[in-house]
Amino acid sequence: MKVGMASHVGKVRAVNEDSMGWKGTLLVLADGMGGHRAGEVASALVVEKVLALDTTEPDFKTALTSVLNLANQDLLNYAKTHQECKGMGTTVVVVQVEADQINVAHIGDSRAYLWRAGHCFQLTRDHSLVAELVRSGGITEDEAKNHPQRNVLTRALGTVGPVEPEYREFAVQAGDRLLLCSDGLTVMLSNREIEEFLGQGDSPQEVADCLVAVANDRGGIDNISAIVAFL
Repeated sequence: MKVGMASHVGKVRAVNEDSMGWKGTLLVLADGMGGHRAGEVASALVVEKVLALDTTEPDFKTALTSVLNLANQDLLNYAKTHQECKGMGTTVVVVQVEADQINVAHIGDSRAYLWRAGHCFQLTRDHSLVAELVRSGGITEDEAKNHPQRNVLTRALGTVGPVEPEYREFAVQAGDRLLLCSDGLTVMLSNREIEEFLGQGDSPQEVADCLVAVANDRGGIDNISAIVAFL
């Protein structure tokens, strides 16, 4: 597996609150939120916790859920002792690649995509108010793009009580390409455009750099981050 990562603060935000990393066959990206750099702290803490996960655990789902709940409690504890970070939180999307399977887990609206044989598939479902409204037929996808509550999440780390990531498994095929990204990318590019860019480029770093640059050129209204992996 070859991996490339790119991130940009964007043209509007003063601080990049996205964090990401990879270790072996484990990829993780988090999009933090909160004032006074709290989002930056939250996303970095969660990424660090996930990358410390023992990927040889036979039950990856249980091990990851446990790590994310520990990270969630750490965020709550940090916010208690740092009042300027009250309300801090973060999304997270995690992908583990095995020999014949891709394990995907996420909380929030950061996404994972799979590009295969010229077609792109979104592997995650946004945990947001507008996404729930779209799925229930309350609004259309076009209406969701400009909805006044489009940034309201229905799941995030940094909340009281146990957290439960949405977890899915997918088969692996030769030539697959993966993308993990924050919503600063997906709000600026359509799924069709993401499909096109993922299919281009000879290296994952080239593709990651291109995706982030295009999203920034389109307006860069948020932090933009992408992890691209060629399997």
